[in-house]
Amino acid sequence: MPQYPQLHDTARLREVARLGLDREAPREYLAGMVEEVSGRIGTPFAVLDALLDDSQVFLAGCGPIPAWAGEVGGTPVEWAFCTRLLTGGKPLFIPDTAQDPEHRDNPLVRVEGVRSYIGAPLISTNGHVVGGLCALDVQPRQFAEADLAYLAGMADETVRRIEEHADRAS
Repeated sequence: MPQYPQLHDTARLREVARLGLDREAPREYLAGMVEEVSGRIGTPFAVLDALLDDSQVFLAGCGPIPAWAGEVGGTPVEWAFCTRLLTGGKPLFIPDTAQDPEHRDNPLVRVEGVRSYIGAPLISTNGHVVGGLCALDVQPRQFAEADLAYLAGMADETVRRIEEHADRAS
């Protein structure tokens, strides 16, 4: 996996903590977001995650997520497709993860069968990428520009909800 120095950025990690994304908590207010994304983009999975310095924490998810991933609430950060969102700050997709040099050896690809990914960064109002909103498929596929635009809008709405919830909790 390429190095992503942003994972260890102290200001970004403080923002993740400020929003309460670094700890387990019920987040029913986010469940509908991933279901809507999965339905609109037509993928069997959708996940909303926070990127910590060493792990990807699932904040909400839908679809047949592997039982072990649901039990532990995430994956090692090295397995996270959403780490790429840290560098560009823009939505992106990987049409075939098995052909992607960064992810072809990823256990989510080799063992769990994830073959395509589309994601948008969760960018806080303070300008930090704190995670991602993504959709995953077990088939290689192309995604349209309209899918990227839709996902970016949903990511913005997700951040609004997260920040609103964090403000109420503090």
